[in-house]
Amino acid sequence: MAKNGQPFAFHDGPPVDPTGQLPDGRKFTDIRDLERLLLTDERQIARNLAQQLIVYATGAAVSFGDRPAVERILDAAQPSGYGVRSLVHEIVQSELFQDK
Repeated sequence: MAKNGQPFAFHDGPPVDPTGQLPDGRKFTDIRDLERLLLTDERQIARNLAQQLIVYATGAAVSFGDRPAVERILDAAQPSGYGVRSLVHEIVQSELFQDK
């Protein structure tokens, strides 16, 4: 029984194929392999986080024209290893945050 009192049953689904290939050709065999491959590009992970933080902070999507400002933010945060605190500080100091 579910919390709302309605009966339900679990059914096994088809097997999941966890293998795949990234756009750059690197292959993975499972989720841990995928995670290992994705974590090799620290700047890309920081770029994604910075873009998500910019969207959250400004309420506007990051556009093509915003890319140079995002790269400046990443350049400034690189010496600290792209720490979240550094990214937030650089975003708040950026024209993306102050002018949107």
